Amino acid sequence: MSRTDRPRTRIAAAAVLLLTALAVLLGAAPAEAHDYLVSSSPAAGSTVTAPLERVTLTFDAAVLNTGNGSDVLTVTGPDGKHYETACPVVRNDDVSAAVSLGTAGTYTVGWRVVSADGHPVADSITFRYAPAAGARAAAGSASGPSCGDAAVRGGSGSSATKPASSSSIVVLIAVVAGVLALLVVAGVVVAVVLTRRRA
Repeated sequence: MSRTDRPRTRIAAAAVLLLTALAVLLGAAPAEAHDYLVSSSPAAGSTVTAPLERVTLTFDAAVLNTGNGSDVLTVTGPDGKHYETACPVVRNDDVSAAVSLGTAGTYTVGWRVVSADGHPVADSITFRYAPAAGARAAAGSASGPSCGDAAVRGGSGSSATKPASSSSIVVLIAVVAGVLALLVVAGVVVAVVLTRRRA
């Protein structure tokens, strides 16, 4: 390899390295911003023996309080009926709904919420209900409460949640900082290569 080819090879290698690092940074940042479930009450897979009044889901970051009915929390029983008795409520990273369970069996808690980065997140967990003999069983309903725009008001409203764009801003700042750092490194590499070439 001639001396003329060496600087070009170094520049090409540096460019490939920088582009790869930038792709990894841009690809990983949005994925990390999605909210995910960290705990629930009742816990997933647990058995509940006492009457249950509320189901609560706790996420790793604040859930957006959209107030337009896009957030959903359902509790369905072994008979397919709904046993949530009120619209879901969002308070920071908690989403909950009042419930009144029916007969013994496996219940499914399903949810669809808007994570802090603005993307919808949906999933479900199950728990088993084994009440004592003679416990009152709710009748349930075919579709649950009609929430619409009244859903997830979170008590007094916007004060119950973190700023909607906080997570997105953090991700954007991280991406911009990463790009600027890569540009600085690229400039230094090019300057060093050109200096050596002139020498």
